[in-house]
Amino acid sequence: MCFGGGIGATRLWRALAGQLGQDSLTLVVNTADDLWHYGLRVCPDLDTVTYGLAGKQDQERGWGLLDESFTAMATLAELGEDVWFNLGDRDLATHLLRTQLLSRGVPLSVVTAHLAQANKVSTQILPMCEEEVSTEVLVDGGGWMGFQEYHVRHQAEPSVEEVRYRGIEHARTPSAVLAALENASLVVLGPSSPVASILPILGVGETRAAIQAASAPVVAVTPIVSGAPFHDVGDAHRAQLRERLLAARGLEHTASAAASLYTGLADFFVIDEADLIEAPHIRSLGITPIVARTLTHVDPVCTPDLVRAVMSPTSIAQQNR
Repeated sequence: MCFGGGIGATRLWRALAGQLGQDSLTLVVNTADDLWHYGLRVCPDLDTVTYGLAGKQDQERGWGLLDESFTAMATLAELGEDVWFNLGDRDLATHLLRTQLLSRGVPLSVVTAHLAQANKVSTQILPMCEEEVSTEVLVDGGGWMGFQEYHVRHQAEPSVEEVRYRGIEHARTPSAVLAALENASLVVLGPSSPVASILPILGVGETRAAIQAASAPVVAVTPIVSGAPFHDVGDAHRAQLRERLLAARGLEHTASAAASLYTGLADFFVIDEADLIEAPHIRSLGITPIVARTLTHVDPVCTPDLVRAVMSPTSIAQQNR
C-alpha cells in the first residue's frame, strides 16, 4: 500500500507496478494541491498517477499527457487571459468529466475509479479524502496564496513563512483506506514532497494513527538527494519548492530532515547512496536507514535497486550494515 502523489511518487509506483502487477497496488494520493480552474476541478496528483500507470504521461515534462496540444490555453491567452496554469486539450476532457460527475454528487473516489478504469489502469487509486482540502502558503512580504499559484505562477521564488491545509480539520479517512491498511503487507511513503504531498495525507482524520497501528512495515523513500547534481530543470524547480516548504517548518533540505517528519511512523527510510553520510542521523531518529540508488530519472538502472530496497527493507538493511 502506497501513499504519495506527483511526479516523484509516480516514478516509483510505475516501477512497483511493473514488478508486482498493477492489481497488487493500492495508492492513496494527495488531493490538497487540487484546484478549481476556469470552473473545472483539477486534481494534479491523481491525474499524474493515473496517466503514469496508463503509460500516457509525458515523461519529459513530468506532467500531462503525451502528444498533447495547448490550443485552448493559447486561445485564452489571445482573449487576454493570464494563462499561468496550463491544461492540455486532451487533459481538459478529464477535468470536464470529473467536474460534471462531481456536480451530480458522485464522490471523488468513485470518479477517480471511473477515470482509472477508462484509462485501463487496474490499480486501486484512492484520493486521501472526499472532502476538499487546500494547501496554502504564507509568502514573505505577502499574504496567503494557493499552492499551485505559488508553485506554478510564482515558480516557488518567494520565501514561505507558513504552510496550512485549509479544511483538513473536517476531512475524514475513507473507509477504503482503512480497510486497505488492515490487509496491507507493506506500507510505502513515496518520494513525494513531505510538506506538500505526504503531510496532508497523514493529517487527514485517522490516517496517521491507522498507519501506526498497521502490522505491515512502513518504508519511506527520500525525495531529496543532496549529494548529487540536478540533471533536469523541472527537478531543480521541484527541489527549490521542497526547500521553501521545509524551511517554513524550520528544516533543512536534506534527506534526514525529511525523515524527521516520519519519526514514530516509518520503520525504514530509503536514502540515496550519495547521502550515505546522513544514515547515522536517521538512525538516531529511531528509523533504520536503507542505502540504495534512488535517482530513477537519471539512470533507469536505478529502478530495480530502489524497488528491491522498498520491497525487501529488512534484508537490504542487513546488507547495509
